[in-house]
Amino acid sequence: MKDLWTQIAETEEICLSELRKAPFAQISEKLVLSSVPSIKSTSIVHSLAHSRDRRAELAKLAGEVGLQEEIANSNLQRVLLLRAALVSLEKLDHLPVEQSVKRLICEEFQFFAKPAAGEMVLFDPQKYSFLALCKIAVLQRFPAGQFHWEISGFPRSWLFKVPRQILPRVAYFLAAELGGFAPCFVPHMATRRKNRLMLLEKESNKSWFRMASSAQLWPGIRGLVASSWLHSPDTYRVSPHLSFINKPFVESGALVTTMGIADESAGYLAGSAQRREQYKSGKFKPTLGLVLWSRKQMMQSVHRHPEFNEN
Repeated sequence: MKDLWTQIAETEEICLSELRKAPFAQISEKLVLSSVPSIKSTSIVHSLAHSRDRRAELAKLAGEVGLQEEIANSNLQRVLLLRAALVSLEKLDHLPVEQSVKRLICEEFQFFAKPAAGEMVLFDPQKYSFLALCKIAVLQRFPAGQFHWEISGFPRSWLFKVPRQILPRVAYFLAAELGGFAPCFVPHMATRRKNRLMLLEKESNKSWFRMASSAQLWPGIRGLVASSWLHSPDTYRVSPHLSFINKPFVESGALVTTMGIADESAGYLAGSAQRREQYKSGKFKPTLGLVLWSRKQMMQSVHRHPEFNEN
């Protein structure tokens, strides 16, 4: 395995090499002439990551610098991501995350430079995937394999969604185990996976290990807060093969419960004909799962599973 410094240097050269090629070199030149240096590219990507209308924001920038046609073929998006990635690479060595996460960040930055033809759709500004790529580029979203994470917390509004009989347990856990509502790691499904309809236990375990290890390095992180139909015990009643997703949480004493009905757009109807049939027949009533995993419990999980340490 290459050492991290070598991988960072190689990633920097791959990004720079791509930016030197046509049409990226011409796009970069126009951005620079329009007073958009790399550091401002980072602020633009940050703004895109939090914009309600990323296409409109890109169109405005493209109009200002004469690059309107470069949005449709994703050239402008990729130039902005690559320029932001170069700035982020300078911070990578000191980023308080596990080493394998830094390697995965390098892989994502190399993807900006050399995507496969079938992956170009991920740069569509109207898709969630582009939002995720923007956040990765500015180090606001962190790849951990099958799952990614961002830093956020437990919204107070969720207290009204938790079943009344469970609320005292949730309130106690927030106060005594997490010590507050934020900051916490909040996991998300990775948008760039080889098989979008398949989750693998080993890869899932690696993701949780990377997050748990990184939580020990990141000052002030209270733990992990997750909410998804994939974490709901109700899901495992009809899809027991997915129960491995919550296994690391359960074995270390995390709080796992439900939090209201899951919307159809959540994705529980995809990938399983049996789950769809049980949903149609009324046997499956999908709910949102809620996981609260404290920093201490995450540390215990790291010590319990040294086999996932890749460093």
